[in-house]
Amino acid sequence: MSDSVEKGLKEAVAGVLAGIILQAVLGIIPTLPNIPTHYVALFQLIPIINLIGSIVVVTAFESWGFWYLIGWLFGMWIMSSTGFVESWVFILYLVVGGVVFVLKLLKKLGEFSL
Repeated sequence: MSDSVEKGLKEAVAGVLAGIILQAVLGIIPTLPNIPTHYVALFQLIPIINLIGSIVVVTAFESWGFWYLIGWLFGMWIMSSTGFVESWVFILYLVVGGVVFVLKLLKKLGEFSL
């Protein structure tokens, strides 16, 4: 296995593990009894902030962003099917990811400038 593939695989595994841990923490903290409700609302904004950051990463790179996006959508499907993300977050990621995917494809075909 080449060094770049091995490095990419390690980064993918680390990213998946970090995502699972983050979602677990975000799922537990709002259910704690001493957390005020306005803080719970702030915790619900974290997936949206993460989505914005992911869009910036995906659009910043040419071919890597295209394949990253495919993995990102696949990862969201896995996390949704295992219950790590709520359905509204999955739908939001799927819609935004689908739009970015189509725009990336059009850009690759030379029909759109992103």
